Amino acid sequence: MVLGVMLFALLTPPFGLRAYLQVRAQQQAQGAHVIHSFGRPVSAVVKVPVTARPFAQAPRSPLDGIKGKGSWLMIFDGDWNDPDADRAAAIVDAAVRADLSHLYIRIADSRHHFYGASALQDLLPIAHAHGLNIIGWIEPLLDDPTGDAADALAAAQFEEQGQRLDGLALTIEGDSTSDPNVGQYLSGIRGGIEGMNGLGDRYLLIASTLPTPYDHPGYAYATMSRYCQVFAPMVYWRATGLPQYSGPGGTRAYVDQVFQQFRDPGVNPFKRPLTITAQTYDAAPEYGTPGAPPTDEIITSMNETRAQGGISWSYYRLANADNGVTASEQQAITAYPFWQRSSAGDIAAKALIALPDQPVAY
Repeated sequence: MVLGVMLFALLTPPFGLRAYLQVRAQQQAQGAHVIHSFGRPVSAVVKVPVTARPFAQAPRSPLDGIKGKGSWLMIFDGDWNDPDADRAAAIVDAAVRADLSHLYIRIADSRHHFYGASALQDLLPIAHAHGLNIIGWIEPLLDDPTGDAADALAAAQFEEQGQRLDGLALTIEGDSTSDPNVGQYLSGIRGGIEGMNGLGDRYLLIASTLPTPYDHPGYAYATMSRYCQVFAPMVYWRATGLPQYSGPGGTRAYVDQVFQQFRDPGVNPFKRPLTITAQTYDAAPEYGTPGAPPTDEIITSMNETRAQGGISWSYYRLANADNGVTASEQQAITAYPFWQRSSAGDIAAKALIALPDQPVAY
C-alpha cells in the first residue's frame, strides 16, 4: 500500500508528496502514540512560560486568529483517542517557545469525519490560556458536499471549558475542486444544512489552496473568494523542481508570482488577503529540488510575504522523525519577528484587503 502511495506521489507533482507523507504518518500513528512537535521529545515537557501572551476568546477581528506565525500539525483518526494533557502541554510549550501565534490542527476528513474531539478537549483550554490560537484543519474530498459541511460544522461547534476553535482551514485538493461541489460545501458551512445551523458571515474560514491559479483554470478560486476571508496557498517553491525557484532570488520570484496571480479579480474577486503556507520539507521524492529549503530561502519567503501584504506566514509541516524542519530552519522561524509587522506605508498599500474586519458576502 505504501509503495502504491509513493508511486502516486512521484507521479503527481508538486503536492503528491504531501499526500504520501500524510498516509505514512497515519499508518505510523496507528501503531504508536507519536507526538508531532517541534523536535522536542515527550520527555522534554516543561511548563509554559508565565510570560506567554494573553488570549482573548473573542478577537476584535476574525483575522486575528491567524496573524503572526503558524505551523501545521497532523493528527489522524485513532491517533489521540484518550485524554493526554502532557502531550497537549508539550505541543503548546513548543509552539510558544517557537514564538508562534497559531497552529493548524488536522481534525477531520471525508473518510473519518470529525474525529478530533479528544485532541481539542486537551489542546483548546491550555492553548488559549497561553495565547495560542487553534485553527481546525479539514481535508474534504467534496464527493458529498453536504456531508463534508456537516463535519466542518461539528468541528466549529465543538466546545471544551468554554473554548472553541479560532477558525477552520479547508484544504481543497483531490478530484472535486470545482463548482458546484465547492460552492455547495462552503454555502452549507456559512448558511447551514438540514438539522445544523451555519456559522454566519464572520466565522474565520481559510481556503488552503494550490498556489498558482493560472495553472488550474477549473479550480473554484472565485467561489472560495466569495465565502472565505483568507487564502492560504501552499507556496512550496522547491516542489516545482524548477531551478529558477531555488535560492533567495528564486524564492522571492515564486512568492511574488503567487501574490500577483491572487490579485487578479477573476481569481480573487472579493480581494481576500493571503497567508502563505511555506515549504520546509525535502521535495526530492516528488521530483522537486533536493533538500529542505535552507535558512536564507525561509527568511526570504517571510520577508517577501510581509512585503507583498501577506497577513501571516506558516510552514508545512511540524518537525517529526520522517520529514520535518531542520534545526537551522526552526531557529530562523523562531527568530523572525512576525509579531512586529512593519508599519511602512508601502507594505500596507499592497495589502489585498481594505478593512481587516471585512465579512464574507454570500
